[in-house]
Amino acid sequence: MKIIITGANGMLGSSLCQLCHNKHKVHALHRDKECFTACSADYSLDLTDTSKVDDVFNQIYPDLVIHCASLISLERCEQNPDLAISANVSVTENIAKLCSAETKLVYISTDQVYGETADYSEANEALQPVNQYGKTKLLGEQKVQDLCSNHLIVRTNIFGWNVKPDRISSAEWIYNSLRNGQKITLFNDYTFSPIYTIYLGEIIMRLVDFDFTGVINVGSPTHCSKYDFGQQLAETFGFNQSLISKGSMKQHPFSAKRNPKLDLKVQKINDISLSPPDYRKSIDKFSQDKPQ
Repeated sequence: MKIIITGANGMLGSSLCQLCHNKHKVHALHRDKECFTACSADYSLDLTDTSKVDDVFNQIYPDLVIHCASLISLERCEQNPDLAISANVSVTENIAKLCSAETKLVYISTDQVYGETADYSEANEALQPVNQYGKTKLLGEQKVQDLCSNHLIVRTNIFGWNVKPDRISSAEWIYNSLRNGQKITLFNDYTFSPIYTIYLGEIIMRLVDFDFTGVINVGSPTHCSKYDFGQQLAETFGFNQSLISKGSMKQHPFSAKRNPKLDLKVQKINDISLSPPDYRKSIDKFSQDKPQ
């Protein structure tokens, strides 16, 4: 199978490349001077350059496209909505147009599309995201649904290790801080359903094998606060848990509004016997995969 993975130097993109490259022909798309993950071939390009993206797709004729790339910074999206629309909507629209009936498109969405709601399930059609990031990712979902019949939309919240030396995720920041004995503060009033990138990648490929079509939540069946997450990470790595203090998201001056509750309902994926791991299991795997 010929696979295109966008955002191949990102946390999820690189994990998918590592999972797939021994079994499939993986074409990694990224915007850097070099590719930092395993693949059959890589292409350095700006996804907003429509003609170059078209050329790559016409050269490869992929069987599967996994679109991981997006502008994920909530603050940057809020401060520059035009950039967010270009990166998260226009790019997705072009990629969806390029996926023919023979090409399956997997679109990596986000829990941020839910906004303030009492229903965090895929059946909820009255979504009102509270920030530009969530709004543009929801618009991206709609482009995929309108333009590509053979699609899989995954709503999730990931953590993992970065392959790029200059990039640090929130989980890596917690790990580095605690390893160095630094005190940190984590929100106790923000809950989410995180999943480790490798586990999410494995589930995505199983869904592709099942030829699943539609929207699906993939995240920890047990939600946790950022503080809970940090405490579990500290325990798993044997760090001093007292270094972590409780903080409130309400007291932080974000420019982008945050929904304090993003607890994904995962009954739909449980019903097809692909139960996602609890966040504690994800942290265990995160610790086992720690770069040397």
